[in-house]
Amino acid sequence: MHKNFSNLNSLNEGLYFLSLGGIGEIGANCYLYGCDGKWIMIDLGLSFADEKYPGVELLVPKIDTIESIRNDLEAIIISHGHEDHAGAVGYLSNKIDCPVYATGFVKLLIENRLKEFGSLDKINLKELNTEKQLNLKNFKIEFIETTHSIPQPHAINITTKYGNLLHTADWKIDKNPTLGNQFNENEFEKIGNDGLLALIGDSTNANVPGFSSSENEVKEELTSIFSRYNQRIVVTCFSSNIARMKNIVIAAQQNNRKIALIGRSMKKTIDAAIKSNFIEDSKVFISEEEASFIPKDNIVIICTGSQGEKRSALYRIAYNSHKNIHLEKDDVVIFSSRDIPGNEKSINNLKNLLIRQKIEIITADDDMVHVSGHGYADEIKKMYNLTRPFLSIPVHGEPMHLEAHRKISQACQVPFTKILENGKCLKIAPGDPFVETEVETGKLIVEGKKLYDSNADFIKERRKYSFEGLILISIIINSDLTLDKNIILTAKGLPDIDTLQFLDEFKLPFAENYVKLSIDQKSSDQIVSELIKTHIRRIYKNYSQKKPDVDVHIFRN
Repeated sequence: MHKNFSNLNSLNEGLYFLSLGGIGEIGANCYLYGCDGKWIMIDLGLSFADEKYPGVELLVPKIDTIESIRNDLEAIIISHGHEDHAGAVGYLSNKIDCPVYATGFVKLLIENRLKEFGSLDKINLKELNTEKQLNLKNFKIEFIETTHSIPQPHAINITTKYGNLLHTADWKIDKNPTLGNQFNENEFEKIGNDGLLALIGDSTNANVPGFSSSENEVKEELTSIFSRYNQRIVVTCFSSNIARMKNIVIAAQQNNRKIALIGRSMKKTIDAAIKSNFIEDSKVFISEEEASFIPKDNIVIICTGSQGEKRSALYRIAYNSHKNIHLEKDDVVIFSSRDIPGNEKSINNLKNLLIRQKIEIITADDDMVHVSGHGYADEIKKMYNLTRPFLSIPVHGEPMHLEAHRKISQACQVPFTKILENGKCLKIAPGDPFVETEVETGKLIVEGKKLYDSNADFIKERRKYSFEGLILISIIINSDLTLDKNIILTAKGLPDIDTLQFLDEFKLPFAENYVKLSIDQKSSDQIVSELIKTHIRRIYKNYSQKKPDVDVHIFRN
């Protein structure tokens, strides 16, 4: 059933919240706040595709709804540099008219991506001074430094005439962080004392009890692991986890090991971190070529591929197709990351491949080689106790995370908690919060540098081919409308088909029905094609209960 969606330009009075991505999912974070007809956006990120999108790696949120507020969208503010918060800016630059604000490090990352697209001059990208208030027409915005796995993460405090909103973005409590300062309780307590209307909070680990571990523990563990082995060590992690990268560098230095970076995104992120002085000693890094002949006990390789991505550096290394890096028996691969839901199968396949080669695998199940950059349940509870909001809006999580977050907020006696869906526009004030309208949202598929609707026909075809298989048939029709005797048939993804036998079963009944067609019907590719498909499917029933897609090519002499 087709829905009737609203335009945002009709919402001229009141305070509103709308998610275009990031609710009911991990990734594609994109949040809109409206106040008396003026709007701001916080974050514009991408997400990893799952098995629903065969052959697709990345998705970005569909933000066409902002066209209706083109003249009233005052700013896009990027909370931090992770791809799920900032990675879609490059892909969607042609839809952005307003300034994009980001801290110095994040600005570098976005600029790198914009250069890839040749669209650096299309975006009004401004460096954000987080020590100063950002004053817009209907919003006053302040920034509170938080702790996360990347430099310069900030919670965003939004002041409006209706009340204050706190957008936490990604955060945790780390008493000994690798990057940045400790969690500042006083800042958040002050927000609570001033009166907080709504908290829009990270839900990633809301279902995990207790407090998260410190990134410093990972540094100590990696230092210990590096000292235990005399073999080549490979560490795979997210390229955007700068805190982890810094700890790997420290651990390598303490064990007299050089570091080689494998993977384009890894190199670009590290380059930005070095330029921003978050990683200080660049002399520890060597080239891929140097890494191929340096003694095994003097090298650590950091590479992409922690999620089993087929185009990643680790994938190529594991399949011995990388031109410089080749693993040997007893080498060590450390998976210093969490498994993103949906990627478990590809990750396990990669691990099994390495194990079959007698390569030692170390994961977070074995040693403290990964900690989350997101707060656990007791940290979220502490945030509520400090800020005491009137309204809680859980974001950044799948349904189970959002529900766990709701239970925490209720236990902290928050008067209202609203679990929303992407596209549902919540009126926060005046009055009690309620969903006033719904706008169109969804996902766009990234294919190279181009974007396509997630419901595009070619994606539907890929799904069908992957489940049912494909039969391709080519037929020549002569100028006198007779059939050429040469027919070519190919089966893809279908077992035990003798194509010659299949053709023999097809030719006679098809020809008998073709000759019965009128001249006009024989001249219609559509009619002939449907006739061919009918006969192909009828015959295939004798082979299987599957219903393969049939692709017909008709050539006319």
